[in-house]
Amino acid sequence: MKIAIIDDQKDIRYSVSKILKKDNHQTFLYSGLEVDVVKSIKENNIDLLIVDIMLSDSFSGIDLLKILRQKNIEQPAILMTAYTTPTNMIEASKIGIKDILQKPFTKEELKDIVNKYVTTSSGQIQILNKDDEEFVGSFETMKDIYKKIGIAANNDLSVIILGDTGTGKELVANLIHKNSLRNKYPIISINCATIPKELFESELFGHEKGAFTGADKKHIGFAEAVKQGTIFFDEIGELDISLQSKLLRFLENRSFKRVGSNIEIPFQGRVVSATNININDYIKNENFREDLFYRLSMLSIEIPNLEKRKDDIPILVTHFIKKANKELKLNIKGISEDALQILKKRQYKGNIRELKNIVYNAALNAHSDFIQIDNLNLPGKKEKISNIEDIIEGLIEKNGIENIKNTLEEIEKIFYQKIVNKSNNISKLSEYLNISRVTFRNILKKYDIIYK
Repeated sequence: MKIAIIDDQKDIRYSVSKILKKDNHQTFLYSGLEVDVVKSIKENNIDLLIVDIMLSDSFSGIDLLKILRQKNIEQPAILMTAYTTPTNMIEASKIGIKDILQKPFTKEELKDIVNKYVTTSSGQIQILNKDDEEFVGSFETMKDIYKKIGIAANNDLSVIILGDTGTGKELVANLIHKNSLRNKYPIISINCATIPKELFESELFGHEKGAFTGADKKHIGFAEAVKQGTIFFDEIGELDISLQSKLLRFLENRSFKRVGSNIEIPFQGRVVSATNININDYIKNENFREDLFYRLSMLSIEIPNLEKRKDDIPILVTHFIKKANKELKLNIKGISEDALQILKKRQYKGNIRELKNIVYNAALNAHSDFIQIDNLNLPGKKEKISNIEDIIEGLIEKNGIENIKNTLEEIEKIFYQKIVNKSNNISKLSEYLNISRVTFRNILKKYDIIYK
């Protein structure tokens, strides 16, 4: 297979090419900034593009792919990046990119992802509007979620967002809307758990003057006010069973009547919904209509709770400290390692929303530049912090005493992978480790760790 490797770093281009050539692939190397790069890719009949996300300060791999698509070069593409954000991952999904390769990556990870594209073709082209990076997390946690957000933003499928309370379902709904072509129009949220049953139709469809006692003037409902925007039915599982048939009819006909009127008004918007309940249980107990669920869930996006994304806690804490600094006019520089370990081991019934509240409260209580344990103000007994001895003992027990050499290599690989994730300055890292750059590079090579 002919593969174009496009990266502004010469070492990366060479390393990736060397690995792929061993599998008999033919490689073509570009920085991405060549004047004739488009012409060269077309003339060489490239089968697959591997493109770095940042080719220069003002030109990205996604910018290049958009140009290639405009020139009718539709070959599938893989993005390489050390910097994943909601914006670039959603945008990648919208132009048909199905996989993003997170730097640093191993030889096996590269080969596995390339092998998927032997007979695959690329997708559609759309323009993405920039977002405020509100919904954050690690690459592994978020990649599938962002991919589905990109798919949802690129069409008008009815989307249901599933997840526990506090996981960020409304943020996902807003990301879908903001990255769609409907973002010129409003997104209107209806909380189905709190809106009174007798007011639901009036709020959704509107009413005419005199339609009922107290209706002293005409009221425009959400379905009409949203125009070509998005209606977000939050906590849709709590919608009263007697109202579900009316909502189903509205979705099937894509039209509605104001209360007290016989005139059909076409619905021009799209529908996104969310719930924190187990819909299947509600359907079995006849508390939710199965046909309505299918109408709402042409695409489903499941948001994991914080218990399933413990590795994201440092990222989220950093994010919330930055937000607290901006919103509360503070100047907190970070959090102590001991305090962070306590947050990582804590259980969160309120998920991300609870973590955010804890961080904001701690930031307000902090008496120094860093949040300390005493600032956390957590109820109950403070959790015991696991030490490195406990972690190593657990690995030895898992792998068996007869495999202690493999366990040591496993620990070393994790260690070096983590520090390269934190910094790609090989000279500085070598200095901190008190080893030569050559020795450090050989260690990374031993464990197939590719760095930028």
